Amino acid sequence: MKEVKIEKCPYCGGEEFIESNVSCTAGEVCVATNSWVRMAVLFATVCRDCGSVVRFFCKTPEKLYPKKERRE
Repeated sequence: MKEVKIEKCPYCGGEEFIESNVSCTAGEVCVATNSWVRMAVLFATVCRDCGSVVRFFCKTPEKLYPKKERRE
């Protein structure tokens, strides 16, 4: 997975961020393919100044789609 560097909040210009997992009901991304359901934990990058969520991502995308199954 490529590293994404967020330098400024697009909403307030803040430069400090908090990264945390999303813990609502499930806090996971689910992908249903035919008879399989795959899940990976969802994370968020939040601006420390204004509280805006500037990015959602999962650290283990291979749990959703192994590279051999991904479309190019």
